Amino acid sequence: NQIITLGKSILAAAGFLSAEENFYKGEYVKKWARANRPKIKKFKNDPLRLGQEAAKDFLAGAKKTLKGAGIGFDRFTSEEKNLHRKSLVKKALAVLRKKGGVYQKDGAVWLKTTDFGDDKDRVLVTGDGFPTYFLADAGHYLETKNRGFVGKINILGPDHFGYVKRIQAAAALLGFKNSKIIVTQAVRLTRGGAEVKMSKRRGEFVVFEDLLKEVGSDAARYFFLEKSSDTHIDFNLDLAKEMSVKNPVYYIQYAHARMASIIRKAWGARRGTQKIDLKLLKEKEELALVKKLIQLPEVVEDTAMDYQIHRLSRFSLELARIFHNFYERHRVITDDPQLTEARLNLVLATKTVLKNLLGLMGMAAPEKM
Repeated sequence: NQIITLGKSILAAAGFLSAEENFYKGEYVKKWARANRPKIKKFKNDPLRLGQEAAKDFLAGAKKTLKGAGIGFDRFTSEEKNLHRKSLVKKALAVLRKKGGVYQKDGAVWLKTTDFGDDKDRVLVTGDGFPTYFLADAGHYLETKNRGFVGKINILGPDHFGYVKRIQAAAALLGFKNSKIIVTQAVRLTRGGAEVKMSKRRGEFVVFEDLLKEVGSDAARYFFLEKSSDTHIDFNLDLAKEMSVKNPVYYIQYAHARMASIIRKAWGARRGTQKIDLKLLKEKEELALVKKLIQLPEVVEDTAMDYQIHRLSRFSLELARIFHNFYERHRVITDDPQLTEARLNLVLATKTVLKNLLGLMGMAAPEKM
């Protein structure tokens, strides 16, 4: 239905149909219509095929944008080709029937999701015989299980919070041992202290591709990662572009570049290999840095267990702050070769940890800035 609506929306944008309330109104629809007049004329009587042609191009564009942001997907699953044509949606329905809880009411087929804590039962097949999104989701769980997976992380937008219980119900009935659902929250863009107004109904929004062009991949990734997934994000466009210590991305990456600079200078100042005596690190700023570094394994393990990725961005910022504080109070290259060697090794360890953190977040660790 969405693909048919997309096809009709393009026909309306091209002047072949009158626009309706449920049509897509974004500039991307108009842009595609302007660039594909021959296809529109060819499929003007087949909105499904026209919508498929446009969707194919939109998906290609989305993949290109994601690649530019350092976001990689190993697999894309087509609902039509991978689920419906292979009868996985029907097979999922058969499994749900066998497990119990499926019943008919008002001509539709329902699943008793209230047995799993849902506030009401959900429709699997509508009265006119069409499978719902919910049943298609169940088909995808079955497809994932058939590929040998026992766990699945499902990431949903804030407008799909009501899906959690029903999806978990289907996952349990389909035999998934580990089904995790993460519900993300809305993003509010601000510029000049004011919110950038957007409207899904009017097709007015900022596309991710434009955001990447404006602030860059590193800033985009950090600002999305710095808050918990269940927290609303205020994305300050001005701050994301600012080349100063006010910008956490600049502040963290500058810390790494500063460490790299210290190490380059230190190699030139070294007079032979010195015995490393880490007991010389006694200053409170040095010890604060050491204590922070040894927290990394626990932070990474906790993040892997509960998927709270913002823990990494917060840790990176704290580490950068502690390092800058150390650097501003103590010289690394001193007149004492052994103290220099000890502090140099502390800087090397900090640089390694910060580079690993930036790598985990998909961000660059610049050697110079």
